[in-house]
Amino acid sequence: MKYFNFKTTTVLFLFCLNLTCFSQITPPGLGKDVNTVSWFALGLKQNLNKSKTASSTTYIGHSSSSTIDDTNPFNKSALYVVNQEISHHFKEHWKYSGALSYRWQNFYHLTAPYDRDKSLSRQEIRTYARFSYLTKIRQLDFSLTYRPEFRWFYNSDFTPYHESFQFRSRIAGKLSKSLSARQKIIFTTELLFATSKTEKWSSLEYHESRFSLYYSMLFPKQKTTFNIGYMNNLLGTQFSKDTHYLAIDITLNNLFHI
Repeated sequence: MKYFNFKTTTVLFLFCLNLTCFSQITPPGLGKDVNTVSWFALGLKQNLNKSKTASSTTYIGHSSSSTIDDTNPFNKSALYVVNQEISHHFKEHWKYSGALSYRWQNFYHLTAPYDRDKSLSRQEIRTYARFSYLTKIRQLDFSLTYRPEFRWFYNSDFTPYHESFQFRSRIAGKLSKSLSARQKIIFTTELLFATSKTEKWSSLEYHESRFSLYYSMLFPKQKTTFNIGYMNNLLGTQFSKDTHYLAIDITLNNLFHI
């Protein structure tokens, strides 16, 4: 069974690598102690030059989640995010980005009545980069992205969290198909590897996989993109736990003329 799961995931990942970056804002993972999650984000994407090769994306987002014993994705307020990313499409097939993010995450007791555990709630400051290869394969847009990120964790009073630092690497593939001039279907897969520092460093190991399917619609007159999607988060090397995410985001495009 272990071999089958590994083989299946590998095949899925290689299949998904037939993938362009699009404007959906995928939900952050909330770990293994929830079953379902809802995610909403509001973003602003702005071109920074006339050639449209440089852009800024800013968004705020919020996640709610179930407890470990139910499936209501709106049960508990889980995560708040503020994110800023600058991107540069410097060659026909190449793009890079840099970003800074602040996050507040609530944790809850694992037994009824599932009250908030204030001692575990944490703040996070994250910085990351993206390096993407983009191309077209017939009528499909394809991208392959490597994303290294650094995460610093703090208690609610900004004292160091018990896990003070994490380095994480992501390898992601994205495949999108235009249904019309305004509509797209987007499929994404992502593998995550991480090493953390508590008293000492852990080894860099595989942690989880994420598979997403999105429907995206552009409203040109309103300068708005609307996305709705589903993400499945497979956790652990044995794939013994998965979490279901319902995600909606709205992005305002180029409100300011360059």
